[in-house]
Amino acid sequence: MIFRLKRASLALLLILTTFSCALAQEKDKVVTLTVSGSGKTQDEAKQSALRSAIEQTFGAFISSKTEILNDKVVADQISSVASGNIQSFDVLNASQLPDGTWGVMLKAVVSVSKLSSFVQAKGIAVEFNGAVFAMNIKQQLLNEQGEFKSIVDLLMLLHEPMQTAYDYEIKTSESKASSIIDKEGKNWNIPIVVTATTNKNIDVCSEYLFKTLKAISLTREEVQTYAELKKLYFQYEITYKGQSKKIYLRTLASSLALTNFNYCIEGYIRSFKVVSDVETYGNGEIHFYKVAHPGSITLLASGQKAATFMWDDPKTLQQIEHISGYVVKPRGIHSLIKNGGVVIYEENGHGLVAAITDIDPAMKWDVAKKECDELGMGGYHDWRLPSVKELKLVYQNLGKDDIGGFNTITKKNSQHVAIGIPIMDANLVHLGYWSANNHTAIDFDNGESFKIRFDICNCSTRAVRSF
Repeated sequence: MIFRLKRASLALLLILTTFSCALAQEKDKVVTLTVSGSGKTQDEAKQSALRSAIEQTFGAFISSKTEILNDKVVADQISSVASGNIQSFDVLNASQLPDGTWGVMLKAVVSVSKLSSFVQAKGIAVEFNGAVFAMNIKQQLLNEQGEFKSIVDLLMLLHEPMQTAYDYEIKTSESKASSIIDKEGKNWNIPIVVTATTNKNIDVCSEYLFKTLKAISLTREEVQTYAELKKLYFQYEITYKGQSKKIYLRTLASSLALTNFNYCIEGYIRSFKVVSDVETYGNGEIHFYKVAHPGSITLLASGQKAATFMWDDPKTLQQIEHISGYVVKPRGIHSLIKNGGVVIYEENGHGLVAAITDIDPAMKWDVAKKECDELGMGGYHDWRLPSVKELKLVYQNLGKDDIGGFNTITKKNSQHVAIGIPIMDANLVHLGYWSANNHTAIDFDNGESFKIRFDICNCSTRAVRSF
């Protein structure tokens, strides 16, 4: 009997000890996440990043209703770093961009338990409380969401400075007859070559992008964990100043966003116009000096040739007599980021913006609509599929000028390099962009609308929002 009592007492002691340890772990729950922020000063950018850490932790562990986390609650949380709600943070990267804006990437350690107690004291109900937290899985999901948000913030932060990162030089050659059948010699072509060379602004942009992508990449240990869980991850190779770095991304959305950035680069380099005494016009076919292969980004440094543009300017003999020469002029910042996206148009303080990146290169209409309706990007949650009229404006004001990294029918969706499992056929070609009308899509090669089977066809998807 004594032996049994001793065994029972020992068992009870073990149970109580285990329960106490569980309570201690529950009490001291912390998460570590990498976040980014921007602002007019370095401190403002840091505060923005800390705000992001609080909001992401709140959404993942406390309540899905992030809209109830108002500015006052977040401000109180950020100001209480010393008391342990945000236990610590390390600044991974801080850079001032050419337009004076600061970008900060930091790693923050947030106490879920103290944040939970804090918001309950503010009268906010906690949805995900208790000892049933699957902490490792929630941490992974938090990192996946944070990674995509960091990349979106990065692309929006770089959009305007990248438009001023190139200088241009123009050369013309002797006119040549436009046609061998033009026996009277009235029509001529003037060969024009414009060379784009990077200036010092590119250094800040490339450096910030390179450091940010390294900071958010999966670590070796995380890669191993993903492999063991049979979860996909996506490889990108970043080359800068002769240094190549393989980074591993957690989601297809992040990989897609970087692919969109590759498409954006051509638009940034095209930020010039050529002017003669007769007219002003655009530019011709582009030849890149550094070609980005699928699953890679090549970042340039200042003083490097980025691309050449070559075309023939058709003129009559009478027009040529009035031309004294050609001048190439940078367009400067002509595409703006505002209200969470790329501005399509604005009038009297109201307008329309497009998301900085596609949601997906190939999805059916009903899925596309759902993804747009549920999208949270740039601090806004009222995104939607554009109407046919709006989508044509997106093409006319952005896509036509290679602004915004829009995919076209002639571009192959083969840049998403998934480890272990192929995501899509390298020869898969999407059919355009979905509109809110489930029978109509827009071809971004020419801006034309066409009818399409919404239930079996896949198209690219770009969300818009009004402001």
